[in-house]
Amino acid sequence: LGILVTALVGSFRIGSVIAQDSPKSGNRVEPDVAMVNQFIKQFEPAELSQETTEKIKGVFGEAAKKVVAKRKQSGVTPEMLKKRNEAVKQARDEGKKPKEVREIGLNALGGSEEQRKVVVETEELLAKARVEVGKLLTLEQKGKLPKQLQSNLKEPLPPKNPK
Repeated sequence: LGILVTALVGSFRIGSVIAQDSPKSGNRVEPDVAMVNQFIKQFEPAELSQETTEKIKGVFGEAAKKVVAKRKQSGVTPEMLKKRNEAVKQARDEGKKPKEVREIGLNALGGSEEQRKVVVETEELLAKARVEVGKLLTLEQKGKLPKQLQSNLKEPLPPKNPK
């Protein structure tokens, strides 16, 4: 029983610490903070130290702020991104190649050419941030993560040159 109470108290503490990290506007979490929190949640299987988690929040948080600002400035809405994400998920489920998946996602996004360009740029910014985060983890920590996340934390391979 003592262990259970300790575990409960510990989880409340963690919950309150996470809640304190979230600057809110009204009842909503800022989009960049929500992005970081969602990203951090994926690392739970790796059982990261508080220090490593803070470093990840710093690296990814910086990128998330830039991404949210750029997308907001160009008028990319959450609804547009939701449409894109749904189309991308469906295309992946259908077994489409990554290049096709990206194209399908951009078409589903709608919007102007400028907005599409911003989405591509911001995705690249996030990809670079993920690679930087990957450099903060040990091989053992990476090994505990889902395969998809592991591959997102690696430098992309150079494109193959078909001859």
